[in-house]
Parts: sequence; structure tokens; C-alpha cells
Amino acid sequence: MRITNLVVDNFRNHAHSALELDAGINVLVGPNAQGKTNLLEAIYLSCVGRGWRTVRDNEMVQFGQDRALVQVVATKRFGNVEIAIQLGQGQKKSIAINRVPIAKVAELMGQINCIFFSPDELKLVKEAPADRRRFMNIDLSQIDKSYFYALARYNKILQQRNASLKNGCGLRELDIWDQQLIQQGNLIIQKRQTFIQKLMPYLVAKHQALTGGQEIITMHYETCADFAVDLAAARERDLRLRTTTVGPHRDDLAIMINGKDVRMYGSQGQQRTVALSIKLAELDLFADLTGEKPILLLDDVFSELDSSRQSRLLTAIADTQVVITATDAPKVGKIFLVKHGTVQPQ
Repeated sequence: MRITNLVVDNFRNHAHSALELDAGINVLVGPNAQGKTNLLEAIYLSCVGRGWRTVRDNEMVQFGQDRALVQVVATKRFGNVEIAIQLGQGQKKSIAINRVPIAKVAELMGQINCIFFSPDELKLVKEAPADRRRFMNIDLSQIDKSYFYALARYNKILQQRNASLKNGCGLRELDIWDQQLIQQGNLIIQKRQTFIQKLMPYLVAKHQALTGGQEIITMHYETCADFAVDLAAARERDLRLRTTTVGPHRDDLAIMINGKDVRMYGSQGQQRTVALSIKLAELDLFADLTGEKPILLLDDVFSELDSSRQSRLLTAIADTQVVITATDAPKVGKIFLVKHGTVQPQ
């Protein structure tokens, strides 16, 4: 899988930009605040149907414009796919696959897969559990549509259950919501557990490659022992607090380096290496599960790594299509100069 063409119109600070991407490493070079990351976000949008930095579509429309367009053409094992997404101020987002409009974002998932990494991805390691759940949700939604649907149903039921709790619902009403929540929640938990189990061998290998085998990494999915039992046990607390206090919406990942919690005891460098190792592990897992490697999007990563880790990273991604942003051009790949929302191949 690789992207051959990217076109954006009125997207963020790009009035119009068109890129023909190489099958290997592509580097978007320029000073800060010129529009490099905006192009990564456009690719990300074409893969998962939402922006990387915002959930509000209108924020991606260029200031003063009514509509924005992102168009991507990709080559896959079984032919080409064209994704076109139009965003509008005060209008619903429209998505077309091979020029055929689709009704649901779920139909977009898996058409073009991507892995996104930036310095902000350290949140995956050291910030709130919501950031680690988001990582699992985005990955699983791209490779398993049944997970995407289960997650959407779970969130809707959870919202309805919480509304009922706030309104002082009766026990019979709560029983109805609990039955539905447990059904979808158990499916989410099972798929997350399987995903982490499959990811672990790749994560161990990638982390050893980046650290020279000096550290041992483990990652464990923290969830309910039995969702139905725990939900029933938490009912009195839920009624008192008027919110749902247990379930996959509260789950977390425990990440350890040499037996110690990297969130609490890891250095900045260790946390950064862990986050990057997870992203590289995703590449190989996606390839094994789908038969194709996803597109790797790296935002300002070289500035965060020393020369030895830069070299190891370039070795690890040698067989992957990569789009990288950088303030200084590395001596690899196809270079694009980005300045004031314009793009010029070098």
C-alpha cells in the first residue's frame, strides 16, 4: 500500500497543494508554521475520516473559505483507490470512495491505513488512560470494522445510561442499559486483549532494535476481571455518582521497562523510544493482519532523536512508505519544500 498523489484545496493554510509521493521516504521540509503538519493531517483524515488535531471538521477549512477538499490516490494489492473528502463550514462532511459517495465513516476505515507519530504521541506513554484507549481504538477501527461498530454502539449506550443515571432512573431501566452495555463492552475488551497480545512480539523486537537490546519492554491491557460482575458491583456507586464508573471506557495499558512503570520512572528519552517502538510495531502487525504495510506519518521526529537512533529508525522503516516533516532536510528520500502553504519538490 502506498499513496501516489495527494491534493488539498483550502485545507488549513494550503489554498492548493498537489504532491506526487515516492514509494519510499518523502520529507516535507521547511521552517515551523509553514504547513508541513497540515499535509500529514490531510493524509490522516483520508485514512480515518477525522483530523488528527481536532474533531471539528470546520477547523480544517482555510480561514475565509466555505469548503475544503482532500483527495488521495493510493495503490493497493488489488488496484487503486481514490478517497475524496469535502469539508464545509456548517455543512456535513462528505466522503467518496472511487467517486462513489458513502453514508458512514465506517466504510472508509481500512481503505488506506496509516500510523501517525509526533512528539505529542508521548501522551500515549505518560499522559491519561484516554490517550492509550484512543491508540487502541484508532488501530482496531482501521483493521476491524466490527470493532468500529461495537465501539460506536457502546459509546451511544454509555451516553444513554449516564443520562438515565443523571435523571434518577429506576432499576429496571438500568437493567436494560446494562445488558446492552455488557454485550458491546465484552466484545471491545476481547478484541483489545487480542490486539495487544498480537502486538507484543513486534513491540519487543522493535524496542530492542531501537535500544540496542539494553531494555526489556512489556505491555499489559488493564481491564475488568468480569465486566458484568464489576458493573453489577458498581451499581450503587454509579447511582450515587450518576455516572458509569467501570467498563472499557475506563480501561488502560500498563507499559513497563525492565519491570518499572515507564509512566512514572521512565526518562524522557525512554518514553519517546517506547512511543516510537509502539508505532513501528504497529506497522508490522498491520502488514501481517491486512497483507499490506500502512503509511507511516512522522511529524518532527528527527529533532527528537540522537544520531544513532535516527540511523536505527531509518533502517527500521526502509521498506515502508513514509512521509516525514523536518525543519532541516535529511540526506534521504524525496524532498518537498513547504513554505507559506505552498509545496515545491526539490
